[in-house]
Amino acid sequence: MTASAAEPAPLDLHQSFQDFVAARPDEEKWELVAGRFLMQAQPSIDHQIIAGNLNRLLTDGIERLRLGRISVQNPAIDLRPTLEGHVYVPDVAIIDADEVEPGRNVVSACFLAVEILSPSDRRRPAGMKSQKIAIKLAGYEALPTCEAVLLVEQRAFDATLSERNGSGWVRRRMTNPDDRLVIASAGLDCRLGDVYARTTLARARR
Repeated sequence: MTASAAEPAPLDLHQSFQDFVAARPDEEKWELVAGRFLMQAQPSIDHQIIAGNLNRLLTDGIERLRLGRISVQNPAIDLRPTLEGHVYVPDVAIIDADEVEPGRNVVSACFLAVEILSPSDRRRPAGMKSQKIAIKLAGYEALPTCEAVLLVEQRAFDATLSERNGSGWVRRRMTNPDDRLVIASAGLDCRLGDVYARTTLARARR
């Protein structure tokens, strides 16, 4: 009797990614985008200030709504089963508070994702025709739970808000510091300039 070789177990790309990240230094930030492991660049100080401003503004807003949600910085969002081969790390996100557990760093959904744009976000991953940020925006918008996506430039007063509207999405761009940034689902209503408070861009306007 001839022995037949066992079929190799299918590769779990998401598990391989999590194992890879677990073996990397804590200060590194990795994402899985269209099946590719991509390391995020070290954010600038302005980038971090904007993230902190938004996290504070969103925390204040969702606490007023009392929806059992929480705003956090740099959570990993696993897009399965909606999309295979995608685990994103937004700069700020609103997630379900019930998913927050000791030692956990990956959640299954988000209600809002904020991406503060860096030059690397506009690069095309190897073998891809679209920019990284375009791929991620489409991924967020495919998530059934996601209600809004905010893209924020860090070198200019410039933000684009995408909000779910029925079966589609409505986008609005703001470029004036006095423009109102309103995300009703997150309880947020502020000036665009508030997002940039204490940045070098804001200080240059004084």
